[in-house]
Amino acid sequence: MKRNLCVATASILTILLLHGPAFAGGWGPYFSWGREEPTVGIDEFEGIPLNVEGDGSVDHLTFGVMYESAPAQDKLFSYRGTLGFDIATNTSIQDIKFAGSSIPGSAEIDLGENSKYGLSTNHTFAFGIIRTDRLKWWVGPGIGLNFNYYDLDTLSSVPISVVDPKAGHLSVGGGGETGVNVHLGSSVTLCVGGGIHWRAFGFAVGSDDIGSFFWGDGPLYFIQTSVLFRTGPDRS
Repeated sequence: MKRNLCVATASILTILLLHGPAFAGGWGPYFSWGREEPTVGIDEFEGIPLNVEGDGSVDHLTFGVMYESAPAQDKLFSYRGTLGFDIATNTSIQDIKFAGSSIPGSAEIDLGENSKYGLSTNHTFAFGIIRTDRLKWWVGPGIGLNFNYYDLDTLSSVPISVVDPKAGHLSVGGGGETGVNVHLGSSVTLCVGGGIHWRAFGFAVGSDDIGSFFWGDGPLYFIQTSVLFRTGPDRS
C-alpha cells in the first residue's frame, strides 16, 4: 500500500511539473507540519449501539509540489494549490468517555507507528494585502483534504496481529490562511505561512471479522514553507 501511494504521488507530481511552463506563476517544493484535534465519537459497533466519545490528535508531516498563479506580480488575487505525500506521525485518542463517563484506565489509545501514509491537497484563494518589490503579504480562505492509510498491528501495546486490522483516515474542510512571499531574486520566492481549518473527520477501521467507524470534527492547525521558481510575467 505504501509503495502504491508513493508511485501514485510521484506520477502526479511529474505530470504537473512537465506541464508547468503552460501555467505562468511559480512552481516548487513545499513542506508543512500540522495537527488535527477532532472530537470523535462512535454510535455503533458491529450492530451494537454505543455512545463513546474521545478527543483525537493527529500530527501530519507533508511534502510535495506547490503552484501559485501570481507569487510576485502586483495583483490582488492569487491562487495557491498543493499536492503532497502525507505522513501521520502521531495518532491518539484521549479522554475516552462511554455514555458521558470516563473509562478507567483508558485515558489514551495510541494507534501505533506503522504505515500512516497518504495524500494531501490544499487550495487557497489568496488576496495580496501588501505588495512590494521585495515581498507580498497575503490572506484568504482555503480548503483541504487529507487521506491516510494505517496498518494497525498493535493497539496500546496489546498484540492484535491475529485480527490484522487496517484503517483509513479522511479529513476535509476549510478555513483561514495567511503568509508572506519573500522574493530572493529575479526568479525565486520563499513562502512562509500557515492557517487554521475546521474539518470533518472520519476514521474507518476493520478486518475480515470486525469493523467500526469513528466520526467527528475539529480544528487543523498547520504551518507551511515552500520555495517557488517563477515563470512568465512573475519572472523579473
